[in-house]
Amino acid sequence: MKTICFVVPIFPSVSETFIVNQIIGAKKRGYKVSVLTFKLGELEQASQRDLIKTYDILKDTSVIDYKIPKTKLKQLGVGLFLIMRYFKYWVKPVNVSIKHRILNWPFLFQFYEKLRHVDVFHVQFALGGKGIAEMKASGLLKATLITTFHGHDAHFQNKQMLKHLQNTYKVLFKVSNYVTVNTPYLENQVMALGCKRATLKVVPMAIDVAYFKSDKIKELRHQEEVKLISVGRLIEFKGFEYAINAIKLLVDQGINVHYTIVGEGELYESLQDQIQLLKLNNHVTLVGKKSQEDIKKALQSHHIYLMSSVTNAKGRCETQGVVTAEAQAMGLPVVAFKNGGIPYTIRDGETGVLVPEKDVTSYANAILEIINDSKRYQNMSQHAREFAVHNFSNQLMTERFSALYES
Repeated sequence: MKTICFVVPIFPSVSETFIVNQIIGAKKRGYKVSVLTFKLGELEQASQRDLIKTYDILKDTSVIDYKIPKTKLKQLGVGLFLIMRYFKYWVKPVNVSIKHRILNWPFLFQFYEKLRHVDVFHVQFALGGKGIAEMKASGLLKATLITTFHGHDAHFQNKQMLKHLQNTYKVLFKVSNYVTVNTPYLENQVMALGCKRATLKVVPMAIDVAYFKSDKIKELRHQEEVKLISVGRLIEFKGFEYAINAIKLLVDQGINVHYTIVGEGELYESLQDQIQLLKLNNHVTLVGKKSQEDIKKALQSHHIYLMSSVTNAKGRCETQGVVTAEAQAMGLPVVAFKNGGIPYTIRDGETGVLVPEKDVTSYANAILEIINDSKRYQNMSQHAREFAVHNFSNQLMTERFSALYES
């Protein structure tokens, strides 16, 4: 059975549960799995620490350390020795600067030589795959290279940034056997960076639909307090300020709602000020960071999920959003702004409602329409669960990646 090496920026990480899901999925398929990371995180801070322990993932986790000497003199001396040792790879025509080739490449050769037994490198977050791509282009590594792009990897604000990324990813695109993205929206962004369409595969980030499963059928009773919820970092492009303004419109109409926001971040104080200014203290609560188990319990006890992400001042927006799938798997209809990759994560009118970006009035009206029709709410809840199971399950994701590993 093949050896799959997952390459990630930080492991374990506070979030990014989809990475652990992919690793476990590969293990269950019988692959020999290892993890390469640029920084070793703290296990107790990881949202999936129990799964990491159960599958003993840290046992096969290594930190990427090229052991480049601190002084330039020693770096050059040791580097020259290594250049002679790996000369047949070092002279290969690869699009890298001569400075990088002389000062860094020798140490990359020495590090990655130990990993020549790996059959597949699966890189999560594209920048982390540059070194492996260069080693493959040089001929040192023969493994299949699968590079998974996320929104941060492909975001560019202007032509200058676009040109920089196009040059940064040139070697990566040339030698990657497959480049995966989570939505067609991100697919188009990555193509703009220079990736060929034939190399691209759309594989949505997945969830554990057996874990995220409601133990009862969702329903809205007449005159019951309607519980709305969002989960995410308190940053600009999550758009929580717009959702809070929508709650204000509902409260002013006498609608009995309570909105819970799970997460932490730089906008905590400004959002708290907004809540107080709008006199919504009894209707909106910021509860801070929560564990995955706590998030599941919260989704269980709420009725509607608010996906309020917007395009921020730098032009960045959601390319997918895993929590939307988690919410639907728990039977929560979703109300969302139409931007980025969000339209690919729900079925408008069936599992949720999409409204124009930052249109607070339409957002509030969409919530109200769902609240006012209990039968429609129940149908949406049922369809949301079915949609999540059929499109975002770990099993489906594992099968799709396994097909790439084996091809």
